[in-house]
Amino acid sequence: MLATSLSARAGDELAGSLPLPELVPYLNTNENFFLGNGVAAGGGAGDGTWNFLAGPDYTCPNYLKLEEIRLTVDGTEQSLNMEVHRGRKTGIFYGIETVGDLKVCLTDYALNGEPWVGRLVTVENESSSAPHAVGVRAYIHPLTGAGRSDWLANDREDRPRGVSLKLDTSLKCANGWACPNWANRRALIAFNDPTSLAHALPDGGYVIETQPQLIAPRGSGNVTLYHYTHYDDTGDGDGFTAIQQRNSFADVQTCIAWWQNWFDGVAPQYSLSLIADERARNLVEGGLAILKMNECRDGGIVANERGWNMSYVRDAYCGLRGLGAFGHFEESKRFIQWLDHKYAVHGLIPNAAPGGSDTYAHPNGNNGKTCPEANASVEVTALYILAARDYYKATHDFQTLTNVDTSLRYAMDVQLKDAIANGYRLEFSGDETELCGASDVPALKAGGFDRHLEKYWSMTSIALCSASLEFYIQYLKLKGADISHYVNQQDKRILNLNHELSKLQDALDRDFWRKDLPECPDGFHDWFRAKNDLAWPSCRVVNFTEFPIFYGTPLKHPDRAKRDVEAMKQYFEDSTRMLPVVGIPGHKSLGHDLGYLLWGLVAVGDSKKAVVYDALVNGPTVGRWGTYHEAYLADGTPNVNGLRSFETGVDLSAVGKYWNVGGEAALQPAAKAK
Repeated sequence: MLATSLSARAGDELAGSLPLPELVPYLNTNENFFLGNGVAAGGGAGDGTWNFLAGPDYTCPNYLKLEEIRLTVDGTEQSLNMEVHRGRKTGIFYGIETVGDLKVCLTDYALNGEPWVGRLVTVENESSSAPHAVGVRAYIHPLTGAGRSDWLANDREDRPRGVSLKLDTSLKCANGWACPNWANRRALIAFNDPTSLAHALPDGGYVIETQPQLIAPRGSGNVTLYHYTHYDDTGDGDGFTAIQQRNSFADVQTCIAWWQNWFDGVAPQYSLSLIADERARNLVEGGLAILKMNECRDGGIVANERGWNMSYVRDAYCGLRGLGAFGHFEESKRFIQWLDHKYAVHGLIPNAAPGGSDTYAHPNGNNGKTCPEANASVEVTALYILAARDYYKATHDFQTLTNVDTSLRYAMDVQLKDAIANGYRLEFSGDETELCGASDVPALKAGGFDRHLEKYWSMTSIALCSASLEFYIQYLKLKGADISHYVNQQDKRILNLNHELSKLQDALDRDFWRKDLPECPDGFHDWFRAKNDLAWPSCRVVNFTEFPIFYGTPLKHPDRAKRDVEAMKQYFEDSTRMLPVVGIPGHKSLGHDLGYLLWGLVAVGDSKKAVVYDALVNGPTVGRWGTYHEAYLADGTPNVNGLRSFETGVDLSAVGKYWNVGGEAALQPAAKAK
């Protein structure tokens, strides 16, 4: 039966003793949402149905094809088709629908660190005279196939009260392609009503239903559907016991308070109130919520939980840029500690690794499946050091860096070893988003890049190496180390690191600065050189030219960072408000193209920033929940990879820079955008 409360006030959607927060407006057309707590995750289409469930731990196959909650009202089944929104300053999602006299509120929430996600159904009878008998049904349709099983789950009284789902170790976690499922995982779906019952449906699904409960006029009732995820060390009976011990109203109240404390727990110069544009404020708030929910309980940050659900270093780093732009730095500390642990286990900095397990490390180059194995010493190693740089500059927490000294040293030494051996040149990593299948592959091929990575020298790898070495030198000085006689542990060379940084700076300009293109007469850093004849690419990769300014590469000629930005801004399309990644009108874009460009335009004080800001905030690429997709067709149609850490982090950091959030002017009462 539904738990009833006769004291509810008409007009309140109660969660414990607190009203639910204001609903945040949609920012674009329909898109799946995701909520999670670092352990378990769920989500759906934003209409009250779910189509996703994962856990325990984020790097996990999806269990769920479809879940739908319906009511029975006075013996008649009623569907719920509601518009689900995110609650203000939270990561909870809820919707409200009226069914006759009944106001129904469906609240999806995930209490931090718990192995479950919940769906609280609250029914309020707004009639002043008519009681109604109300029950709640949950229709469950699991994904089926090899490696998956499902059954009716009995409680300790041997009553069929829920549905149990199992994922075995034959499955792959990340898009069914990478990272073996390292252990059997299970999910128990059940109401917290001990009188509820479950039965199988002829189509292979299940229904779990509560017994109808009479709700008096002006009264209310509630029940919660739990999705309790666990490994084999816990059985269904343990799950039912854990579910019955929860107080749903108290949990929702705690969840709301936790989120509000997280949003508010930043220094004043990072307050979202500094963003005068309400739509941009909603965008940033939503993006921050998703970035936070993309964080695994062990400190990794998934690229996107509903797809590439491993922690990719580049995606995590850029997600941290977005979080840090608005004053959230503990996530950076946890990620640094997570990556240090991965180094201790695997002896390298992986391209990606799962959240929740040390059983797998994903190499650069996608392990040769969709592009060749590449130089595993670049990009992610530099980004690790840059994450440490950004964290230290924001917090001055030197102890955390010294605690991970061994892995930081590896990350620097392996870059220097290869760069010096190659005459201060490095290859691509092989998994840069600009070069992968989501990008404009036909245009890249026509521009001279055929994905055989051993043929090319990479501008971006040298730019990142230089930026990481600059900070590593600062770090060593803080330690009191001798940077003029530094021993590289990879090859035992004795190096003067200042000299090595100077040589990298020279090489960046020697190999990649060009002024021979009529459309870029003042010069720019181009993205590759062919090894065999030093041929230039014949197409641009706009994002790559923005690397030096976005990632903080120390240039011998600092004015060239401004020239990079000026050279690339011409490829922005005013008519479509898009920036094709290869600079060719009508071609594909990536989700962070505009963010890189806006960040650079603000950094150099270019007036074009207002137009690009408008495109980023009001244009076709922003997602419904304040996040960005991996890639877009020319008309703004996104690919399937949404709710992304990488693209969202870059774009949020650019919006923050535009409004000077975190800057000195942000300390003034009336900070304005330039």
